[in-house]
Amino acid sequence: MSRDSQIKVFLQNQKKCVYQENQYLSQHTWYRIGGPADFLVFPSNKECLRVIVRFCNEEKIPYFILGLGANVLVSDSGFRGIVLKLTDGFREIRSKGEIIDTEAGVNLQDLILYCEKWSLSGLEYLSGIPGTIGGALIMNAGTDQAVIGDVITEVSGITAQGDDFSIGGDEIGFAYRSAPLLQDKIILSCRLKMHRESARKLREVRLQQMEYRQQKQPVEYPSCGSVFMRPPGDYAGRLIERAGLKGLRRGDAMVSEKHAGFIINLGKASAADVRFLIDEIQRIVQAEYGILLRPEVRFLGFDR
Repeated sequence: MSRDSQIKVFLQNQKKCVYQENQYLSQHTWYRIGGPADFLVFPSNKECLRVIVRFCNEEKIPYFILGLGANVLVSDSGFRGIVLKLTDGFREIRSKGEIIDTEAGVNLQDLILYCEKWSLSGLEYLSGIPGTIGGALIMNAGTDQAVIGDVITEVSGITAQGDDFSIGGDEIGFAYRSAPLLQDKIILSCRLKMHRESARKLREVRLQQMEYRQQKQPVEYPSCGSVFMRPPGDYAGRLIERAGLKGLRRGDAMVSEKHAGFIINLGKASAADVRFLIDEIQRIVQAEYGILLRPEVRFLGFDR
């Protein structure tokens, strides 16, 4: 029996998940770029996910956890393995007083609106950042005013081996675009400690953040958001602009003329086009300023 046939038989026996074969991941990423995954699987609950992860470990089948695909560049050849999309089965939000328990598949923007409705402050400065709660935790998403790690008291899920874990927020080591103890984990839920603020004030901040993004960022085009992390003492976008790289183009991929920290898809960009620009930006900025820009975007299906 071939590997794909083995996977298919296994998935057919899992009653709590839906799967698709050879599904193009361009339909599941903000870049609207990406070749097919052998199998795209939608687990309905933790136990279903656990069984699949353990199967992948036993059979040495590569797998990848995907939320909304906001910070991912998928290669044109796709991914040879199983992509587990944690959205539909992991969207519950509960709150009591100033404590929120939310599952990892919740859209960050939906949680921000929930907080606004219940006058809970702590996430409003993250308005406009795309992705799920799980994705936001992995990269400690945020702005100059706040990061999600500021309000996290506990994160739970399963390990890469399929075992349960729970980590206190102060143990994770949240830093700039970093959550070290979460990198090899599958996040399924978290607890947040918020504080009270008027819904009017929260709405005002949210709208200000959204307006700023509309004015300063190329939100009218598909992208992964900021491509590079901020180098110490500077900004990636500023260095890229100073190097004269705004408007640099390869196929339908282009360094945004609105914000040099973004590489946008003008319509039919390939992953190879975007990766070429990333490599070129790194090469030129390092040659000009001696700074190697570190990608913030995650690469899936690439050889390097």
